[in-house]
Amino acid sequence: MRNKIIQYLLIFISLIALYLFVSDLNKTEAFAASQKRLTNRMQKLQDSIAQLITDQTEHAYFSLAFNRDAQQAYLNLKPNDLQLLLEAYLLEQNDAPNGNPFLSAVGKGWVINKISIINHQWLLADFTDGSQWGDALFQYQVNNNKQARLRLLNHVMYP
Repeated sequence: MRNKIIQYLLIFISLIALYLFVSDLNKTEAFAASQKRLTNRMQKLQDSIAQLITDQTEHAYFSLAFNRDAQQAYLNLKPNDLQLLLEAYLLEQNDAPNGNPFLSAVGKGWVINKISIINHQWLLADFTDGSQWGDALFQYQVNNNKQARLRLLNHVMYP
């Protein structure tokens, strides 16, 4: 009788050990598969980030922020400060009764929405009158007193 109990106990312990072994093996395989999926996803995300950085660099080629040579023209101003100075100056002109005076060649009632500085002499501006819109190319100069002078070079109207 005692031998039978020991025999059943050993069989029961063996089954428990086998169950734990198989369960652990499944968990290990599941963990490895999960880790492989995460590694693949991380690689895809790193590739996407690298592509976004490349795209941003390409799109910002004509930008004062990435043009070291153009930045030398205004050593006393950082590119961001120059952007803020010109943006404030142009947007301030929008308050005139007949619209922005820099766009008087286009007509009356035009206001500038946004600007983008191309280099140390030119900037692009997006403008609208509420129903039509366009882009304008300006030539600018900033003196040592941080006063800007602008001149409209050309503009494009969109249908």
